[in-house]
Amino acid sequence: MERDSNGRARLIAVAACDHDGDPLEALLAALDELNTAERRCVLALAAPDAVLCSADFPAMSRWERVNAARFEAARFIDYAVAEAAVSLVPTTVQQRWAIGIARRSALAAASINAKRAGLHPLAIDDAAFALQRAQPEADAVIDIGSETTRLTIFGGTIPYVVCIPIGGERLTEGIAHSLGVDTAAAEERKRRIGFGGAGEAQRDVLISALGEGFAEARTGGYTGIRHVVLCGNGSRVPGMDAAIERATGYAVRPATLPPELSDTLPPDVLRAAAPDWSVAYGLSLWSIAS
Repeated sequence: MERDSNGRARLIAVAACDHDGDPLEALLAALDELNTAERRCVLALAAPDAVLCSADFPAMSRWERVNAARFEAARFIDYAVAEAAVSLVPTTVQQRWAIGIARRSALAAASINAKRAGLHPLAIDDAAFALQRAQPEADAVIDIGSETTRLTIFGGTIPYVVCIPIGGERLTEGIAHSLGVDTAAAEERKRRIGFGGAGEAQRDVLISALGEGFAEARTGGYTGIRHVVLCGNGSRVPGMDAAIERATGYAVRPATLPPELSDTLPPDVLRAAAPDWSVAYGLSLWSIAS
């Protein structure tokens, strides 16, 4: 990304590479494809490696506040708080602080892989903020990845994130089990026609978990949800948006990117690739705005 002479963000080039368990190899392949001398980058962590929460603290010293934040952080993670990096940022609400929690090993791995690829990380952001920048009109984003689905709801002091351990792979396995076929055939069917009476039980489990996530968010004050955006490769399953819309009552649409975002990429390419590019696009916006 870069800004043009009018200050508008412009997408110059994109490379999308599956890491298949080796993120360093994917970074090197992406850099080779991009053919750029640019080495600045912004990396992302997501739940469960990154957690966002907020807390109201009375007037106290900085040391007391840091210790209170670490005590608060321990409530939201399933590993020792000593293994967590905890950061505090003041909000616009008096005495309310945003707390960012990241697993130190995940932070180190992301940074090391980037540096081994010759990159210069400017920051490691939370994927929830990247999605918020990429989809500013959305009240919530459902990101269906290969192993995990993340529901991110905006509108509060910080985004509300629910991590669901069901992704595209489980949906494919459900179709394969229903039809008695291998996963390759099930994946092809999923991409081409959706579920069509096969594997819908797994889909319904995912949608039920999303419904519970929305309900918990409403209890926590995240109300006024109207427009929900789907991204991630799993969002391309035919009928997935309609099924979620029927179950939740929210308007659901696929992720899109502004057609005027690029002078080099056709609008249909931007439209087709938006589900995969949303997080990276949001991270790039962080970079060029800084």
